[in-house]
Amino acid sequence: MTPGTTNAARARWINLASFGALLLLWWVLTAPIGEKPIVPALFLPSPGSVADTFVTLMKNGYQGKSLAHHLGISLFRFGVGFALTVLVAVPLGLWMGMNETVKAVLDPPIEITRPMPKLALLPLLIIWFGIGEVSKVVIIVLALFPILSISAMQAVRGVGRRKIQAALALGASRTMIFRRVIFPASLPGIFTSIRVSIGLGVTMLVGAEMIATTAGIAWMAMSASDFLLTNVVIVGALIMALLGYVLDLIARAIENRVVHWGGKEG
Repeated sequence: MTPGTTNAARARWINLASFGALLLLWWVLTAPIGEKPIVPALFLPSPGSVADTFVTLMKNGYQGKSLAHHLGISLFRFGVGFALTVLVAVPLGLWMGMNETVKAVLDPPIEITRPMPKLALLPLLIIWFGIGEVSKVVIIVLALFPILSISAMQAVRGVGRRKIQAALALGASRTMIFRRVIFPASLPGIFTSIRVSIGLGVTMLVGAEMIATTAGIAWMAMSASDFLLTNVVIVGALIMALLGYVLDLIARAIENRVVHWGGKEG
C-alpha cells in the first residue's frame, strides 16, 4: 500500500469519526436525561425523530406532493440556473482573460453587481419576470455569474507566459494555443469556481423558493417553520446539505477525470 493510499484511507476514517462525533453530540443533546432532554424537541428533535419524519415524508409527502416531487422541482431550478451560468459565464470569462478590450468593457458592470445582495432584487425580478420559474432561475444566475466569469478570467490570466511563448515559437496558431495551452491550464481554476458556485447555488435555492411557489425542498422547510414543524425543517435542511455535497462530489469526479494533463502543472 502506497503512502498516498494510506493517507487517503486515514482521511476517510477521520471524516467518518468527525461525522460520528457530530451525530453523538446531537443524540446527547436531545436524549432524555431524567425527565427532559438538554435541548427541547421543539428546538432540536432527536436523530431518531428526524429519521422517522423522513420516512413519513417519503411515504406521505408534504402538502399533497411527494418528497421526490419537491426534490425534483428544486433540482430543476438549480440545474437550469447553474447550467445557463456555466455555459455563458465561463466562455465570457475566458474571452475577458484573453482580450483586454473585452475585459475593459465587461469587467466594470460585473464587478459592480458582484457585491450586490441578490435577494434584495427579488421584488424587481417578480416585476420583470413574474412569479413563475423564470424569476427563480434568474436569481440563481445572478448570484453565480460574477463568480464563474471572474474566476475564468483570472484562470486565463494566470497561465504561464512561457508556455504561450513556447507555443508561438513552435508556430502554433491562436486557436491551437487556446485549445492546447490556455484552456487546459485554466481548467483547475474553473473547476474550483464551479465547486464554490455549487454551494452558493444550493443556498440561493432558498431565496428562489421564497417567490410564490408551492413546491421545492427549501419551500417545504420554510413552510414547515410557519407551523413549528421542526422535524420537517431539519429534514429539508439535511436534504439541501446532502444535495450540495453530492453535487460537489460529482464535480470533483468530473475534474479528476477531465483535468489529467498539463493543466494541473504549475
